[in-house]
Formats: sequence, C-alpha cells, structure tokens
Amino acid sequence: MLLVLDAPEIASEAQPGQFVMVRCGEQLLRRPISVHAAFGGKMALLFRIAGSGTRWLAGVQEGAWLDILGPLGTGYSLSSDKGRAVLVAGGIGIAPLCFLAARLAVSSDVVLVHGTRSESELYRVPDGLRRLMPEIGVLDGVEWVYVTDDGSVGICGTALQAALPCIEEAVRVYLCGPHAMCLAANEFVCDEGEITVQFGTPSISPGVHERLMSGEVSLEVRMGCGVGACYACSIPTREGRKKVCKDGPVFRFGDIIWEEICT
Repeated sequence: MLLVLDAPEIASEAQPGQFVMVRCGEQLLRRPISVHAAFGGKMALLFRIAGSGTRWLAGVQEGAWLDILGPLGTGYSLSSDKGRAVLVAGGIGIAPLCFLAARLAVSSDVVLVHGTRSESELYRVPDGLRRLMPEIGVLDGVEWVYVTDDGSVGICGTALQAALPCIEEAVRVYLCGPHAMCLAANEFVCDEGEITVQFGTPSISPGVHERLMSGEVSLEVRMGCGVGACYACSIPTREGRKKVCKDGPVFRFGDIIWEEICT
C-alpha cells in the first residue's frame, strides 16, 4: 500500500532510512513505517498490511488527517564518494531503499536489486507517485535488477544471490529486508573473509566479504515507543545492545550479531 501525505515539516527533515510512527485509529501503539520518499513538502509511505493497524491505515481516505511522529531514527549515510552503490532490497525492504536510491542517483551510479516471491510483489514506481512527486523520476536513471523466487520475472533466485556479482564492483553497499535475507548474507562469509557458499562458476571473490561487512543495513523489527524510551526493539551488536529505533534502524552490517537476533 502507498500513501502520499502533505507533511512539509517532516518531509523537509526526513533522510533515507528514517521512519515515522503513525497512530492507527484506536490502536494503543503507533506503527513504525519507513519514509519511502520525501520531496516538495510531501511524504510517501509504502507498507504491507500485516495486522489491524496497517489494515486501518490502508483504509484511510483522501483528505483525512493522520497523527504522525517523526522523522525518527538514524538513516543511511550519504557518502560523497561517486563510485557505484549497490542497494539490496528483500520484499517490503524496497520502501526505504527507493528513497536512498533517489538521493544517490543524482550524483552516483546506482544498482537497485529487488527480490520478492513472485512478479506480483515486485515494485515499480507508480504513476500516481510520479505525478505527485516529479522528483521521483530520478529513479529512471537507476539500474533495476528484479529477482523472483519462482522465476516468474527477472532472475530466478534471491535478491542476495543476484546482487553478489554487482557487489564485487561496488564502493558502497546498502541493504534492507527480512531477517532471513540478512542472516543468509552473514552466512555467506566466514570469519576469515572467504566465501562459504558459491553459486555456479566462477566462484565469488573474497572481496565481497569486506563490502558486505562494511555496508549499511536497515533492520525490520517490532518497536514499542519508537523514541528510545523502552527496550522493545533492542538488538545485540558487537558494541553491546542497541535500540533499533534510536541507534538505528540503520547499522553497519558487520556490527550486528545476526545469529542472536530473535524474530
């Protein structure tokens, strides 16, 4: 589902990777939703219906008022390096990465890999979003790589598998997707920096290890308050436990202890 809101204050401050907390009807807790785009005083939210809160949000009519807190959290870093950036999105992880791709595409070579279960779930920039946010047209200059589990369109496999050859040539790597995708990325490399899993020939360069571990990833986790007041979203990192809502949701990939994260 896609919502475009008039939110000039939030839109002017929002950075790729940040999120907002949305009050959904009479639900006690707000719902965290990534900022999908923010241009010209408007903000877009892209989300999947996963429960009563997002189901209520999907039914909001044009002209309605929403109670939103944000922008929140720490977003992706926008390096001044002009080299190739590879963005790896699994499922609804495409939401923050489109915003990031739009910012990076102004001055960098960007490859955006989007993997889903089937063609029906792949993301293509909606015409309505183009009309309301003409700036989003910069995504036309991005190299899109579509991947489906069932091979219904694009490459058959996972987003990570398809992205690995691109990562070999990347200067920067960004990820967002389900825990299973990130855990698989972590398992691709061992402590010595060697690839532990290979797909076809030739084998994947060990240099992928460094690029993945130094890359940035936005986590998809359950949140309570969204502002760091509780520990509902804390995760284990190599520097101790961190709050995803406050210290993240974007972290250095190699700093997270993926095998200890509960989903």
